[in-house]
Amino acid sequence: MQVVAAIIIYQGKILCVQRDKHEYAYLSDKFEFPGGKVEAGETNEEALIREIKEELAMDISIDSLFCTIEHQYPDFFIELNALFAA
Repeated sequence: MQVVAAIIIYQGKILCVQRDKHEYAYLSDKFEFPGGKVEAGETNEEALIREIKEELAMDISIDSLFCTIEHQYPDFFIELNALFAA
């Protein structure tokens, strides 16, 4: 699964959000960078702009890619692209 995350730094602080309850208990209440799944036909940048608008009602611009991480959770696999945004 392709996912994206925004690293937003504002006045020296980094924005993280706390997850709500999740179907997989090991993901509930954890802190993460905001973002979400990349939908078919979207670029990483388009997906991240859409997700931040939906989740946080914020308009952002993408600066650059920070890193790409692949991770196998017990129940699924993700490829996470973390991007600097403002």
